[in-house]
Amino acid sequence: MISEPTDESEIRHREAAIEEIAARLGVRAERGRRFAELTSLRVGGSIDWVISPHTEAQAAGVAHGLDEAGIGWRPLGSGSNVLADDGEHHYVVLSLKDLKGEVQFGGELVRVSAGYSLPRLCVDVARQGLSGIEGLGGIPGTVGGALWMNAGAYEHEIGKVTETVRVAREGQVVEIPGSAVQWNYRHTSFAEGELLLGATLRLQPDDPGKILTRMEEAKSRRMATQPHGGRSAGCFFKNPPEGTVGTGKIIDEMGMKGARRGTAVVSPVHANFIVTEGENARAEDALALAEEIRGRVKREQGIELEYEVELWRANEPQKQDPDAESKEQ
Repeated sequence: MISEPTDESEIRHREAAIEEIAARLGVRAERGRRFAELTSLRVGGSIDWVISPHTEAQAAGVAHGLDEAGIGWRPLGSGSNVLADDGEHHYVVLSLKDLKGEVQFGGELVRVSAGYSLPRLCVDVARQGLSGIEGLGGIPGTVGGALWMNAGAYEHEIGKVTETVRVAREGQVVEIPGSAVQWNYRHTSFAEGELLLGATLRLQPDDPGKILTRMEEAKSRRMATQPHGGRSAGCFFKNPPEGTVGTGKIIDEMGMKGARRGTAVVSPVHANFIVTEGENARAEDALALAEEIRGRVKREQGIELEYEVELWRANEPQKQDPDAESKEQ
Protein backbone atom coordinates (compact mmCIF):
# COMPACT_ATOMS: atom_id res chain seq x y z
CA MET A 1 0.00 0.00 0.00
CA ILE A 2 1.25 3.48 -0.87
CA SER A 3 0.11 6.24 1.44
CA GLU A 4 -1.50 9.33 -0.02
CA PRO A 5 0.17 12.73 0.37
CA THR A 6 -1.00 14.78 3.34
CA ASP A 7 0.52 18.25 3.14
CA GLU A 8 0.42 20.85 0.38
CA SER A 9 4.04 20.44 -0.71
CA GLU A 10 3.64 16.68 -1.04
CA ILE A 11 0.46 17.13 -3.03
CA ARG A 12 2.08 19.65 -5.39
CA HIS A 13 5.08 17.38 -5.88
CA ARG A 14 2.80 14.42 -6.65
CA GLU A 15 0.68 16.41 -9.11
CA ALA A 16 3.76 17.70 -10.90
CA ALA A 17 5.18 14.17 -11.15
CA ILE A 18 1.98 12.82 -12.70
CA GLU A 19 1.82 15.67 -15.21
CA GLU A 20 5.49 15.16 -16.14
CA ILE A 21 5.04 11.41 -16.70
CA ALA A 22 1.97 11.95 -18.88
CA ALA A 23 3.63 14.71 -20.91
CA ARG A 24 6.87 12.78 -21.39
CA LEU A 25 5.05 9.70 -22.70
CA GLY A 26 2.47 11.64 -24.71
CA VAL A 27 -0.59 10.23 -22.95
CA ARG A 28 -3.83 11.90 -21.86
CA ALA A 29 -4.16 12.69 -18.15
CA GLU A 30 -7.51 13.85 -16.77
CA ARG A 31 -8.80 15.08 -13.46
CA GLY A 32 -12.36 15.35 -12.18
CA ARG A 33 -13.54 11.88 -13.24
CA ARG A 34 -15.68 9.54 -11.13
CA PHE A 35 -15.99 5.78 -11.04
CA ALA A 36 -19.71 6.28 -11.66
CA GLU A 37 -18.73 7.32 -15.20
CA LEU A 38 -16.26 4.50 -15.77
CA THR A 39 -17.92 1.32 -14.45
CA SER A 40 -20.91 -0.70 -15.59
CA LEU A 41 -22.56 -0.43 -12.16
CA ARG A 42 -22.49 3.38 -12.56
CA VAL A 43 -21.49 3.95 -8.95
CA GLY A 44 -18.32 5.07 -7.22
CA GLY A 45 -16.57 8.19 -6.00
CA SER A 46 -14.05 10.67 -7.35
CA ILE A 47 -10.67 9.81 -8.85
CA ASP A 48 -7.56 11.96 -8.55
CA TRP A 49 -6.22 11.21 -12.02
CA VAL A 50 -7.12 9.04 -15.01
CA ILE A 51 -4.27 8.34 -17.44
CA SER A 52 -5.12 6.75 -20.81
CA PRO A 53 -2.26 5.25 -22.87
CA HIS A 54 -2.82 4.16 -26.48
CA THR A 55 0.05 1.70 -26.84
CA GLU A 56 1.45 -1.14 -24.76
CA ALA A 57 4.81 0.63 -24.56
CA GLN A 58 3.15 3.81 -23.24
CA ALA A 59 1.25 1.81 -20.61
CA ALA A 60 4.42 0.09 -19.44
CA GLY A 61 6.19 3.44 -19.27
CA VAL A 62 3.41 5.09 -17.26
CA ALA A 63 3.31 2.24 -14.72
CA HIS A 64 7.09 2.36 -14.30
CA GLY A 65 7.10 6.15 -13.92
CA LEU A 66 4.40 6.03 -11.27
CA ASP A 67 6.23 3.25 -9.42
CA GLU A 68 9.46 5.25 -9.40
CA ALA A 69 7.59 8.29 -8.08
CA GLY A 70 5.91 6.22 -5.36
CA ILE A 71 2.44 6.98 -6.69
CA GLY A 72 -0.27 4.34 -6.30
CA TRP A 73 -2.18 3.19 -9.39
CA ARG A 74 -4.70 0.65 -10.57
CA PRO A 75 -5.50 -0.52 -14.11
CA LEU A 76 -9.07 -0.31 -15.35
CA GLY A 77 -10.54 -1.58 -18.61
CA SER A 78 -14.25 -1.23 -19.27
CA GLY A 79 -15.07 -1.39 -15.55
CA SER A 80 -17.49 -4.27 -16.07
CA ASN A 81 -16.41 -6.20 -12.99
CA VAL A 82 -15.57 -3.44 -10.51
CA LEU A 83 -17.45 -2.05 -7.51
CA ALA A 84 -15.60 1.09 -6.40
CA ASP A 85 -16.84 2.68 -3.19
CA ASP A 86 -18.26 6.19 -2.87
CA GLY A 87 -15.19 7.77 -1.28
CA GLU A 88 -12.39 9.88 -2.76
CA HIS A 89 -9.89 7.60 -4.50
CA HIS A 90 -6.46 9.14 -4.11
CA TYR A 91 -4.54 7.11 -6.67
CA VAL A 92 -4.10 7.08 -10.43
CA VAL A 93 -6.45 5.01 -12.56
CA LEU A 94 -4.52 3.65 -15.52
CA SER A 95 -7.31 3.34 -18.08
CA LEU A 96 -6.68 0.66 -20.72
CA LYS A 97 -9.83 1.30 -22.76
CA ASP A 98 -7.78 2.95 -25.52
CA LEU A 99 -5.19 0.14 -25.55
CA LYS A 100 -6.80 -1.64 -28.49
CA GLY A 101 -4.71 -1.62 -31.62
CA GLU A 102 -5.46 -4.12 -34.37
CA VAL A 103 -5.87 -7.85 -33.88
CA GLN A 104 -3.09 -9.70 -35.69
CA PHE A 105 -3.72 -13.14 -37.17
CA GLY A 106 -1.03 -15.67 -38.00
CA GLY A 107 -2.39 -19.11 -38.70
CA GLU A 108 -3.81 -20.42 -35.42
CA LEU A 109 -2.21 -17.60 -33.41
CA VAL A 110 -4.06 -14.38 -32.53
CA ARG A 111 -2.24 -11.38 -31.04
CA VAL A 112 -4.42 -8.85 -29.21
CA SER A 113 -3.94 -5.96 -26.76
CA ALA A 114 -5.45 -5.78 -23.28
CA GLY A 115 -7.95 -3.00 -24.01
CA TYR A 116 -9.60 -4.83 -26.89
CA SER A 117 -13.26 -5.77 -26.37
CA LEU A 118 -13.62 -9.45 -25.49
CA PRO A 119 -17.02 -9.84 -27.26
CA ARG A 120 -15.63 -8.17 -30.37
CA LEU A 121 -12.58 -10.44 -30.33
CA CYS A 122 -14.83 -13.51 -30.18
CA VAL A 123 -16.65 -12.33 -33.31
CA ASP A 124 -13.37 -11.46 -35.08
CA VAL A 125 -11.81 -14.88 -34.54
CA ALA A 126 -15.04 -16.71 -35.42
CA ARG A 127 -15.10 -14.97 -38.80
CA GLN A 128 -11.53 -16.12 -39.33
CA GLY A 129 -12.61 -19.71 -38.68
CA LEU A 130 -10.87 -19.99 -35.32
CA SER A 131 -12.51 -21.76 -32.36
CA GLY A 132 -11.78 -21.89 -28.65
CA ILE A 133 -13.31 -18.75 -27.11
CA GLU A 134 -16.81 -18.60 -28.60
CA GLY A 135 -18.34 -19.32 -25.17
CA LEU A 136 -16.86 -16.04 -23.92
CA GLY A 137 -18.70 -13.91 -26.47
CA GLY A 138 -21.31 -12.64 -24.03
CA ILE A 139 -18.88 -11.61 -21.29
CA PRO A 140 -18.56 -7.82 -21.24
CA GLY A 141 -15.19 -6.28 -20.67
CA THR A 142 -11.72 -6.34 -22.14
CA VAL A 143 -9.14 -8.97 -22.96
CA GLY A 144 -6.95 -7.77 -20.09
CA GLY A 145 -9.71 -8.27 -17.56
CA ALA A 146 -10.47 -11.70 -19.00
CA LEU A 147 -6.82 -12.70 -18.62
CA TRP A 148 -6.55 -11.34 -15.09
CA MET A 149 -9.48 -13.40 -13.80
CA ASN A 150 -9.33 -16.30 -16.28
CA ALA A 151 -12.76 -15.53 -17.66
CA GLY A 152 -14.80 -18.54 -18.64
CA ALA A 153 -18.23 -19.66 -19.76
CA TYR A 154 -19.84 -22.65 -21.46
CA GLU A 155 -16.75 -24.87 -21.13
CA HIS A 156 -14.39 -22.25 -22.52
CA GLU A 157 -11.71 -20.42 -20.47
CA ILE A 158 -9.26 -17.92 -21.86
CA GLY A 159 -6.40 -19.47 -19.92
CA LYS A 160 -6.77 -22.71 -21.87
CA VAL A 161 -5.90 -21.01 -25.16
CA THR A 162 -3.32 -18.42 -23.98
CA GLU A 163 0.03 -19.03 -25.65
CA THR A 164 1.80 -15.99 -24.18
CA VAL A 165 0.97 -12.94 -22.08
CA ARG A 166 2.60 -9.52 -22.41
CA VAL A 167 3.22 -7.75 -19.11
CA ALA A 168 4.93 -4.54 -17.99
CA ARG A 169 8.31 -5.03 -16.30
CA GLU A 170 10.59 -2.11 -15.38
CA GLY A 171 9.00 0.05 -18.06
CA GLN A 172 9.32 -2.58 -20.79
CA VAL A 173 6.88 -4.90 -22.54
CA VAL A 174 7.87 -8.45 -21.61
CA GLU A 175 6.34 -11.65 -23.00
CA ILE A 176 5.86 -14.64 -20.71
CA PRO A 177 4.57 -18.12 -21.64
CA GLY A 178 0.98 -18.90 -20.78
CA SER A 179 2.20 -22.14 -19.23
CA ALA A 180 3.98 -20.09 -16.55
CA VAL A 181 0.62 -18.78 -15.29
CA GLN A 182 -1.65 -20.72 -12.95
CA TRP A 183 -5.12 -20.55 -14.51
CA ASN A 184 -7.64 -21.32 -11.78
CA TYR A 185 -11.39 -20.80 -11.46
CA ARG A 186 -11.87 -17.02 -11.87
CA HIS A 187 -8.40 -16.48 -10.47
CA THR A 188 -4.82 -16.54 -11.74
CA SER A 189 -1.31 -16.35 -10.34
CA PHE A 190 -0.65 -12.84 -11.65
CA ALA A 191 0.79 -10.84 -8.77
CA GLU A 192 -0.52 -7.63 -7.31
CA GLY A 193 1.01 -4.78 -9.28
CA GLU A 194 1.29 -6.82 -12.48
CA LEU A 195 0.07 -4.85 -15.49
CA LEU A 196 -1.26 -7.05 -18.30
CA LEU A 197 -0.75 -5.50 -21.72
CA GLY A 198 -1.93 -8.16 -24.14
CA ALA A 199 -1.73 -11.79 -25.18
CA THR A 200 -1.26 -14.24 -28.01
CA LEU A 201 -3.92 -16.94 -28.18
CA ARG A 202 -3.65 -20.31 -29.90
CA LEU A 203 -7.01 -21.32 -31.32
CA GLN A 204 -8.28 -24.23 -33.42
CA PRO A 205 -9.49 -24.07 -37.03
CA ASP A 206 -13.17 -24.77 -37.57
CA ASP A 207 -15.96 -23.83 -39.92
CA PRO A 208 -16.94 -20.16 -39.33
CA GLY A 209 -20.61 -20.96 -39.69
CA LYS A 210 -20.45 -23.64 -37.00
CA ILE A 211 -18.55 -21.34 -34.64
CA LEU A 212 -21.05 -18.51 -35.10
CA THR A 213 -23.92 -20.96 -34.53
CA ARG A 214 -22.38 -22.01 -31.21
CA MET A 215 -21.99 -18.34 -30.28
CA GLU A 216 -25.65 -17.68 -31.04
CA GLU A 217 -26.67 -20.68 -28.94
CA ALA A 218 -24.63 -19.38 -26.02
CA LYS A 219 -26.10 -15.91 -26.50
CA SER A 220 -29.64 -17.32 -26.42
CA ARG A 221 -28.92 -19.15 -23.18
CA ARG A 222 -27.60 -15.95 -21.61
CA MET A 223 -30.57 -13.91 -22.79
CA ALA A 224 -32.92 -16.45 -21.22
CA THR A 225 -31.17 -16.65 -17.86
CA GLN A 226 -29.36 -13.33 -17.22
CA PRO A 227 -30.50 -9.70 -16.93
CA HIS A 228 -29.83 -7.44 -19.88
CA GLY A 229 -30.03 -3.68 -20.21
CA GLY A 230 -29.58 -3.05 -16.49
CA ARG A 231 -26.50 -1.74 -14.70
CA SER A 232 -24.66 -4.73 -13.30
CA ALA A 233 -21.15 -6.14 -12.94
CA GLY A 234 -22.04 -9.66 -14.00
CA CYS A 235 -22.08 -12.43 -11.42
CA PHE A 236 -21.37 -10.87 -8.03
CA PHE A 237 -20.12 -14.06 -6.37
CA LYS A 238 -18.15 -17.09 -7.47
CA ASN A 239 -19.90 -20.44 -7.44
CA PRO A 240 -19.01 -22.43 -4.31
CA PRO A 241 -16.38 -25.13 -4.85
CA GLU A 242 -18.41 -27.70 -2.95
CA GLY A 243 -21.56 -29.18 -4.46
CA THR A 244 -23.13 -28.65 -7.87
CA VAL A 245 -25.63 -25.90 -7.03
CA GLY A 246 -24.71 -22.49 -8.40
CA THR A 247 -24.71 -19.36 -6.27
CA GLY A 248 -27.64 -17.86 -8.17
CA LYS A 249 -29.82 -20.85 -7.30
CA ILE A 250 -28.77 -20.71 -3.65
CA ILE A 251 -29.74 -17.03 -3.37
CA ASP A 252 -32.96 -17.63 -5.30
CA GLU A 253 -34.01 -20.46 -3.00
CA MET A 254 -33.60 -18.12 -0.03
CA GLY A 255 -36.25 -15.90 -1.62
CA MET A 256 -33.91 -12.96 -2.21
CA LYS A 257 -34.71 -12.20 -5.84
CA GLY A 258 -35.90 -8.61 -5.93
CA ALA A 259 -34.44 -7.80 -2.50
CA ARG A 260 -33.50 -4.13 -2.30
CA ARG A 261 -31.16 -1.93 -0.29
CA GLY A 262 -31.56 1.68 -1.33
CA THR A 263 -30.53 1.96 -4.98
CA ALA A 264 -29.33 -1.66 -5.31
CA VAL A 265 -31.55 -4.64 -6.20
CA VAL A 266 -31.04 -8.40 -6.55
CA SER A 267 -32.03 -9.08 -10.15
CA PRO A 268 -35.40 -10.82 -10.49
CA VAL A 269 -33.95 -12.62 -13.53
CA HIS A 270 -30.76 -14.05 -12.00
CA ALA A 271 -30.15 -13.87 -8.25
CA ASN A 272 -26.35 -13.70 -8.58
CA PHE A 273 -26.66 -10.31 -10.28
CA ILE A 274 -27.00 -7.07 -8.34
CA VAL A 275 -28.19 -4.10 -10.38
CA THR A 276 -28.17 -0.41 -9.49
CA GLU A 277 -30.92 2.08 -10.26
CA GLY A 278 -31.31 5.84 -10.42
CA GLU A 279 -29.03 8.76 -11.22
CA ASN A 280 -27.72 8.89 -7.65
CA ALA A 281 -27.06 5.18 -7.17
CA ARG A 282 -24.55 4.45 -4.43
CA ALA A 283 -21.89 1.81 -4.12
CA GLU A 284 -22.61 1.48 -0.40
CA ASP A 285 -26.09 0.18 -1.21
CA ALA A 286 -24.73 -2.52 -3.53
CA LEU A 287 -22.10 -3.55 -0.99
CA ALA A 288 -24.62 -3.62 1.87
CA LEU A 289 -26.91 -5.84 -0.19
CA ALA A 290 -24.03 -8.11 -1.14
CA GLU A 291 -22.93 -8.44 2.49
CA GLU A 292 -26.48 -9.26 3.53
CA ILE A 293 -26.54 -12.05 0.94
CA ARG A 294 -23.19 -13.39 2.14
CA GLY A 295 -24.35 -13.31 5.74
CA ARG A 296 -27.54 -15.23 5.04
CA VAL A 297 -25.80 -17.85 2.89
CA LYS A 298 -23.21 -18.35 5.65
CA ARG A 299 -25.85 -18.69 8.37
CA GLU A 300 -28.32 -20.82 6.46
CA GLN A 301 -26.06 -22.87 4.18
CA GLY A 302 -22.70 -22.78 5.92
CA ILE A 303 -21.10 -21.53 2.70
CA GLU A 304 -18.64 -18.62 2.60
CA LEU A 305 -19.31 -16.87 -0.70
CA GLU A 306 -16.33 -15.29 -2.44
CA TYR A 307 -16.72 -12.12 -4.47
CA GLU A 308 -16.27 -12.41 -8.21
CA VAL A 309 -16.65 -8.63 -8.51
CA GLU A 310 -13.57 -6.59 -7.61
CA LEU A 311 -14.06 -4.34 -4.60
CA TRP A 312 -12.04 -1.13 -4.84
CA ARG A 313 -11.93 0.87 -1.62
CA ALA A 314 -10.85 4.49 -1.46
CA ASN A 315 -8.60 3.91 1.56
CA GLU A 316 -6.65 1.10 -0.11
CA PRO A 317 -4.59 2.76 -2.88
CA GLN A 318 -2.74 -0.29 -4.18
CA LYS A 319 -1.21 -0.80 -7.60
CA GLN A 320 -3.64 -3.54 -8.49
CA ASP A 321 -6.32 -5.28 -6.47
CA PRO A 322 -6.13 -9.06 -6.98
CA ASP A 323 -9.42 -10.30 -8.17
CA ALA A 324 -9.21 -8.52 -13.12
CA GLU A 325 -10.79 -6.92 -14.35
CA SER A 326 -11.34 -6.08 -14.39
CA LYS A 327 -12.70 -8.80 -13.19
CA GLU A 328 -11.33 -6.06 -14.83
CA GLN A 329 -8.96 -4.57 -16.39
